[in-house]
Amino acid sequence: MAHLTQFPQTLSASPERRSPQPKSPQPKSWISTCLWGLMLLFSAIIAVYGATYFLAIPNDAHFARYIFPLRLHIAGGMGALLAGPWQFSQKLRARALNLHRWLGRFYLLEVALGSLAGLWMASVSLEGLPTHFGFGILAVLWFVTGLQAYRMARLGSIAAHRQWMIRNFALTLAAVTLRIYMPLMLAVLHWPFPRTYITVSWLCWIPNLLVAEWMVRRRQQLLIKSRA
Repeated sequence: MAHLTQFPQTLSASPERRSPQPKSPQPKSWISTCLWGLMLLFSAIIAVYGATYFLAIPNDAHFARYIFPLRLHIAGGMGALLAGPWQFSQKLRARALNLHRWLGRFYLLEVALGSLAGLWMASVSLEGLPTHFGFGILAVLWFVTGLQAYRMARLGSIAAHRQWMIRNFALTLAAVTLRIYMPLMLAVLHWPFPRTYITVSWLCWIPNLLVAEWMVRRRQQLLIKSRA
C-alpha cells in the first residue's frame, strides 16, 4: 500500500497549474444512482446506531472503560458518514459549490477527530497486537488520506483532490463493512469472537481501499481515452 503516501503527479503549487482542469467522463446510469443511494442509506443507518452510544454507557465493560475516546471516535465517524456521500453528488457541486466546500471542511474535521480518537482506541483494542495494528493502520491512513485531500484542494489540484477523497471515504465506510462482516462471521460462520475480531480489524478496510484504488485508476484511464 506504499503508493498511498505518494503525491499525485497533478500536484503543483504554480499558478499556471491552478486553471480549471478538464472534467473526467462520468457516465450516468441507474446502477451508479442505486449504489450511491445504498451508500447513503447504510451510512445513515450506522450513524444512527452510533448515536446510541451517547444515550447510555454500553454494557460492554471494555467499551465502558474507554467511553471518552470511544465517543470521540464515534462522533467523528458519524459526521463523516453523514456528510461524505453528499461530497460525491454531482448535482450538489453544480448547484451549490459553496455548500459542497463547507460540507467538505466539516467532513475533514470529522475525519481528523474520528481518526485520532480511533488511533487511541486501536492502542487499547481487544485481542492484542493484531487488532492494534489492524485498526491502528486504518486510523493512520484515514487521517493521511484526508490530509492529502485537503492539501490537493488548497493547491487547486481538483482531480487529485477527488482521488484522495475517494480513498478517504472508502476508509470511512469501514464503519459500515465492519458491521456487515462481524454478524456474518459470528452468526453464519460461527467463528469465535477473537478470530472474528482479529479478521475484521483488517477485512473492514483493505478491500474498501482496493476498490477505491481501482475506481481512481479506472477514472484516469477513461480520461486518457477521452483525450485520445
